[in-house]
Amino acid sequence: MTSHAVSINELRKGYGLAFMLGPISLNIPRGAICGLVGPNGAGKTTLLNLLMGIGGADGGTASLLGHDVRKDEVEAKRRVAYVSPDVSYRAWGTVGRAIDFVSGFYPDWNAERCERLQLHLGVHHSERIDTLSFGARVKLGALLALSRDAELLLLDEPTAGLDPLARQQLFAELLAFMQNENRTIIISSHQLSDLERFADHVAVMQEGQVIAYGAIPDLLERYVQLDVQLPGGEPPARGLKIIARQNGRARLLIDRWSAHQQQSIAAMGVEIIGESTFTLEELFVALMKTGRTRWQPKLSVA
Repeated sequence: MTSHAVSINELRKGYGLAFMLGPISLNIPRGAICGLVGPNGAGKTTLLNLLMGIGGADGGTASLLGHDVRKDEVEAKRRVAYVSPDVSYRAWGTVGRAIDFVSGFYPDWNAERCERLQLHLGVHHSERIDTLSFGARVKLGALLALSRDAELLLLDEPTAGLDPLARQQLFAELLAFMQNENRTIIISSHQLSDLERFADHVAVMQEGQVIAYGAIPDLLERYVQLDVQLPGGEPPARGLKIIARQNGRARLLIDRWSAHQQQSIAAMGVEIIGESTFTLEELFVALMKTGRTRWQPKLSVA
């Protein structure tokens, strides 16, 4: 059994001059809950689609649970459940008919769990799908995925349109799913506060690239914010990432693992006013800001 639930090597996909995903190389271990985060248009959905064999890659490879998604697509999909807000079940008319159709494809279907999820999530057998709210249709997608004994869940924005209570119910079901330590979840979401409590790994995407990846505690220990006074008002040395700056004072995003950044700070002789850690959401915002060159926020004066 491979130790990686997902292995990606130099995967890339281009859409003319409009967008390029990758190349991305990434290994996600079995038993992990990995959050996939990034602004709209970062490539999260494109990456998940490629992992499901939707819209073939232009290069590179990807495997799920040891099965190449192009060469062994059937076996990969047999062991993976996918949830996306773009998947529509309207053609089956009612919730019950959609359940009957989907359950017929998968030997790992758990009918008892499906009945329990219908009660817990408030999605009822007789309801017509075209009358469901957007949030209820999202719940239906999650119900169909969680009713299987899949080894890997790929969830694309599964909390979209859910109220706080429904979101809490969904995360409770996902945690119950993870009681089997061989299972893995990859979940894209804009709810970073939820992911910080729920996930143990995170991959941060921007403009088609993974710009940070690792266990969340490691990332929050690795990156810190320095509040510094620049000597003589000089700009920070090249290679230092500026979160905000005004006159001779700046806030820098520092990578503790980067010897180059440590050397640059020492060589500049900056006065360090303070150092602070990030929450996952704060780190995400800092990475987004320092990854752009066309905009620099001003430091507000206290």
